Amino acid sequence: MALGILDLIVVTFLAAMIATVGIAVSHKFSRRPQRLRRETGRDDIAFLLDGEDIIDSTCDAAVLLSKAGFSEPHRDSIIAVLEPTFGDLRQTLDECEAEPLVLAAIDGSSSWVNIVPAGNTIRITVGGHSDANVAQINALTLVKGNTELAELRDVVKNAPTMMWRCNEKGQLLWANDAYFQVADACAGAEIETARLSNTPLFGEFDDTVALESTQTRKSLKIADQDAPRWFDISTYKSETATFHYAAGADSIVRAELAQRNFVQTLSQTFAQLSIGLAIFDSRRQLATFNPALLDMTGINFEFLSGRPTLDAVLDRLRESRMLPEPKNYTSWREQFSAMEQAAKNGTYSEHWDLPDGQTFRVTGRPHPDGAFALFFEDISAEISLTRRFRSEIETGQAVIDHIEDAVVVFSNAGNLVMANTAYSTLWGTDLADGLTHYDLRIELRKWQDRCTPTRIWTNLREFSSHMGLRQPWTDTAIMDDGRHITCQADPIAGGMTLIRFKFERPKTPTIQKLVQADPALLSAKG
Repeated sequence: MALGILDLIVVTFLAAMIATVGIAVSHKFSRRPQRLRRETGRDDIAFLLDGEDIIDSTCDAAVLLSKAGFSEPHRDSIIAVLEPTFGDLRQTLDECEAEPLVLAAIDGSSSWVNIVPAGNTIRITVGGHSDANVAQINALTLVKGNTELAELRDVVKNAPTMMWRCNEKGQLLWANDAYFQVADACAGAEIETARLSNTPLFGEFDDTVALESTQTRKSLKIADQDAPRWFDISTYKSETATFHYAAGADSIVRAELAQRNFVQTLSQTFAQLSIGLAIFDSRRQLATFNPALLDMTGINFEFLSGRPTLDAVLDRLRESRMLPEPKNYTSWREQFSAMEQAAKNGTYSEHWDLPDGQTFRVTGRPHPDGAFALFFEDISAEISLTRRFRSEIETGQAVIDHIEDAVVVFSNAGNLVMANTAYSTLWGTDLADGLTHYDLRIELRKWQDRCTPTRIWTNLREFSSHMGLRQPWTDTAIMDDGRHITCQADPIAGGMTLIRFKFERPKTPTIQKLVQADPALLSAKG
């Protein structure tokens, strides 16, 4: 019981202290606004600034700001009211330090302003004024406000953008000159001053527009013009009226139309291509494809039109056996991650050998903003033709390699086109380095070094480079080991020359059988 009474006494004491402090604080702040009024006279104009805010003012000062149309207690309100009479007050307040400062009126009156800094506050007092001076200050402020209002009206009236105002029923209440010019052009009338019609040019707008700004695009039919004019209209709906601002959008509409036509032209061009095209955007989703991709891959249109991701497209290609079969799934995923990066860099180009024997050449090309395109080209016929040509070349090479004579073929330009093993062995030409390293001039030098001097090589050079009709010819040379070698040159298709080297076989004596009796032997036998 004793403890409860003690607690009650403590709580009561604390409550009394808090109440006392609160009363003192409230009394202090309730008396603060009366400080300037008590320290100054009844008709004095005085303000007390703390930074940018007016924390106290006299009655006449408050009335002065109220008549000037300033309801916010801010330093800019004082500057706007007093600057016409006392000059550049803003700069003076910005540069004001600890010393008081007095400004005289610039209009020749006896008024003055006393600026007294006091710590973080600044006291501004207007002295030497009379009722006439205050009226003059109010008049100057009113003139300045009217001037600003006139300037704003001129700005709105002469603005190149159409502006107009409608009431709650949608009837036109006000419009600027740009609006009237367009209205005259629509009516086809050449008049200097257009009459204000109750019906706006663009008709009615949506009544469900909220109390905020919205934007829409509408067109107007101008007299003596085939194409309509387009405008982007911004609408602001207040509680009592609706304001509209229309900016010309002809260039934007033309650009959008040109872009649409360009896209349609590209789409028609893509549709005629025999190469499959798939364009993926920066989010790896399919943005564009052409019919050739459907024909080549067999993927249905519904799937591709759903804008699938790159992974989904590759999965569908794998299910359709239109991808090279990987050894394992992990490396397959890593391979196509690298493919995507290479396509964005423009360095991806590979041949896909499909299980059904088809071959696709897949090329990646980068596009702006992280997009990339994949081109699918069916090169099965090209690969087949290349393989057949390679087989024919290998077969032809194998055939001439089985010829015992040394055989070599030169083009009309003198380049070595083909040679067999016998030729490489005879003249020491290493065909493993490639045929491009050898030509007729190099080979002639070898032949001359291995044979005795003769004109056969000069004739052979002229024969190979002759452009007209040529006849085959044959000649014999003697090698440095004494063997006789026959050189035979024949013209073949494409202006090329086939040269064959063969050694003459030595003649062996033959024994002839006597079929008739020798008269000398018969006479000797008697």
